Amino acid sequence: MIRTLFLYVLILLLTACSSVKKYNQQISELHSPEEIHDDIDFAYRKLQKLHPDLYWYISKDSLDKKIDGLKKSIKKPVSSIIFYKKLAPVVASIRQGHTAIYPPYKKQTRREKKIKGKRSYPFKSLAFHSVDNKVYVEKNYEKSDTLVVGSEVLSVDHQKTSDLLVSFQKLHTGDGYNRTFIPKYIGHGFGVFYARTHQQKDSVLVKLKTGDSIYSRYVHAGYSKKIKKIKKDTITVPVEKKSKSDKKIARKKNKEVRKQHNKYGFDTYKKEYNRNFKFIISDSTSAIAYMKIRSFTNGNYKDFYEESFSKIDSASSKNLIIDLRGNLGGRLAEIEELYSYLTDKEYVFIEKAKMTKRLSFLYPLFHTKSWIGKTGAILFSPVLTTYQFFKVKKEKGDPYFKFKYSKLRTPKSNSYTGKLYVLIDGESFSASSILSTHLKATKRATFVGEETGGAYNGTIAGFFAYVELPNSKINMRVGLMKINAPHTVEPDGFGIKPDVYIETKKGVDKELEWVVQDVNK
Repeated sequence: MIRTLFLYVLILLLTACSSVKKYNQQISELHSPEEIHDDIDFAYRKLQKLHPDLYWYISKDSLDKKIDGLKKSIKKPVSSIIFYKKLAPVVASIRQGHTAIYPPYKKQTRREKKIKGKRSYPFKSLAFHSVDNKVYVEKNYEKSDTLVVGSEVLSVDHQKTSDLLVSFQKLHTGDGYNRTFIPKYIGHGFGVFYARTHQQKDSVLVKLKTGDSIYSRYVHAGYSKKIKKIKKDTITVPVEKKSKSDKKIARKKNKEVRKQHNKYGFDTYKKEYNRNFKFIISDSTSAIAYMKIRSFTNGNYKDFYEESFSKIDSASSKNLIIDLRGNLGGRLAEIEELYSYLTDKEYVFIEKAKMTKRLSFLYPLFHTKSWIGKTGAILFSPVLTTYQFFKVKKEKGDPYFKFKYSKLRTPKSNSYTGKLYVLIDGESFSASSILSTHLKATKRATFVGEETGGAYNGTIAGFFAYVELPNSKINMRVGLMKINAPHTVEPDGFGIKPDVYIETKKGVDKELEWVVQDVNK
């Protein structure tokens, strides 16, 4: 029995090693026009099969012409990266930000991971932002790096930053006809988009400008394992053993830290919280409650909102700011929880979600790359089939998935009824826009900033299918559900518009300043 198990594990390891080599070889080679045409047809078939509203912002005739034009433009063998650059603008023409494609990257062997750990792209340690078609270093997560925060990025490997930004803007899209999403999204994702569009390298040469001085630095790819350098003259100091009482105190302290990190959604790499709450001192009779939500992901959100609104209630605060700038979305459950504290009326949070087929939401389970996941899906298929029977119903020939948030919901007993301000910008997307739609439609809040990147009338999201194209190995993400709040506006295809438009300025928070001044008046 043990010998059989050992042989099985050995075969699995050898197969995995072989498949990694085969995969890396395949994505490194040029693909013939016939192979690329097959991938294009494959991608289009999957979009038509899975996407619940593919022709929401583009007609079938227009998309068909783009697909045909793309096929005709490829007459010579091309690499996976070149094909990605050609296919991405066609997928972006659908004008739905959750539907996107990603180029393949070389995989590491088990041996490589064991020695160095997982490899990251060169710009992983840096955060960027863009203003007026210029890119700046916003944060540096590696303290040992010599790049100065606030520096303007002039070029990368002798390619002008302005030219790179122009090329990146064709590769992705917001929802609908929005124009505020892409400039900000591309600016913040500058390092990611550079990695997607260029061959993997261990380092890149970056030219920067700080004040009047111009300098160049190499930015290196990182690995998860840090190699410790031991000095020859180092004296090893024995570690003092802790007493039982000290260990107990340490465990209790660690438990409290973990609980706080979970509640506020701590990002271990960036060393920052997803959810933040504080009071801003103003000239008015009460302090302004300020809630900054970077994303609706990660952690125990229920404890955070319960604690925050209890503090607001105790302080009798009459003004609340919810900052959704840069919030790309997250969990539907979390935004519904937050909304239940912001209304005193019963509500239906979202409509039933339209799909292409009754079993569409199970597609990711049965088409995962994980053999464990596939095995589990097959074993539990009777349970999953029964589940979809109760959750998915056909209406006028179309299947609809019924979330619990599609039923009538009740607000919290201590819901906040004071003045509400919401700060938004082009990167207020997905779940942020669904929440904003509710607050805008019910005239519950004053919106300050720029139009949201997510559309007022809904988005294609919910569950996602990840499809790998057979030849180029490009990955495509497809939303499986049409999710929208029970509110619509005309014309369709635009985001939530601010009541007070303020354009973002580098180094100055004009939006927050305006709110504080408005409260003081």
